[in-house]
Amino acid sequence: MSGKLKIRQALKECLRKFILPAAYHIYCIRYSGPDQRLIVFADAHHQKFPEDMQLLKEEMQRRGYRTLELVHDFSEISFGTSVKSMLSFLKYYAQAGLVVICDYYLPVISVKKRKVTKVVQLWHACGAYKKFGYDARDDLISVKDQNMFRNFDLVAVSSEHCRKVYADAFHLPLDKVQALGVSRTDRYFSEKFMADCCSRFFKEYPEAAGKKIILWAPTFRQNAGEGILFGAEAIDRLEERLSPEWFVIRKVHPHLEKRMAASNCRIPTEQLYAAADLLITDYSSVIFDFTLTGKPILVYAPDREQYEKERGFYLKLEELPAKVVTNGEELAAVIERGEYKTTSEKYGEFMKNQLQMCDGHATSRIADYIESIRKE
Repeated sequence: MSGKLKIRQALKECLRKFILPAAYHIYCIRYSGPDQRLIVFADAHHQKFPEDMQLLKEEMQRRGYRTLELVHDFSEISFGTSVKSMLSFLKYYAQAGLVVICDYYLPVISVKKRKVTKVVQLWHACGAYKKFGYDARDDLISVKDQNMFRNFDLVAVSSEHCRKVYADAFHLPLDKVQALGVSRTDRYFSEKFMADCCSRFFKEYPEAAGKKIILWAPTFRQNAGEGILFGAEAIDRLEERLSPEWFVIRKVHPHLEKRMAASNCRIPTEQLYAAADLLITDYSSVIFDFTLTGKPILVYAPDREQYEKERGFYLKLEELPAKVVTNGEELAAVIERGEYKTTSEKYGEFMKNQLQMCDGHATSRIADYIESIRKE
């Protein structure tokens, strides 16, 4: 861990242990009780409102709830500004009947919240692929003395198979994790959404018309604060080798996009699946979203053994609905020979195990469940 990151972690620890709990206590005294019709959607990792929470926000608004968005990318603003944002959140944390997040969010876990205020975690990844939470050393590099997820009343996951994995990774009782589906994935079942995504892509990249589209979407290595890109050289060689009938989209993880010019496309990743004919990824959870399209997937995993040792997986790569390759030469040869498709049986088994509840109706199920726990 770099010196800069160590300083940032020390400051966050001071906030978590002293400043944020004190501020929340004051706000709870000021505001006698939460407004059960107010929902706060909060995030510290995006500049714009996250797609992971958009459909649920719209659904809750349709049901008559008032919503408030508190979204800032803490990595892009000063430490002082991020502290102000956290304090602003705590003011509404003390007033809201429900808080919805989709990633780690320090202010949520730093206090002993009111029991009547419910916290819903719409985790940003489907399924259970690479290890996370308390199962991964790089995921939680601070916060040793309390459960980072103790305030969660609901974690919505993509299948029954995933419930225990998430409960263990978050150190939560199993009943706090429910197989309701992942709200974001409802969009992939909308013909209009997928058609609009295709239209936007070919409008912005007309040179791709009539070609086979490869989407390269890798995850990062190490922790999010110091993540590095892996595999770009192989993609460079692949582009040089492939015939002109192919068009390669490079879309790296958002944490990496903030620090390097490695993507060649401005469109959000989830809006590229409709146009792509083939996904190349590694250990990224995009593999789950893309599986819902039924299109072929290649897993390029040259550092598989090292990654498994340092991070670890919940499943074997052979269980994925994808062909796994471990070097750049094999990657190019498989594409050239058209050997990248997998069997429908393998897709079906993977869908059953990992994406059982991603059926286009996840958002309404999550909203129904929220309304049921609000009455507790």
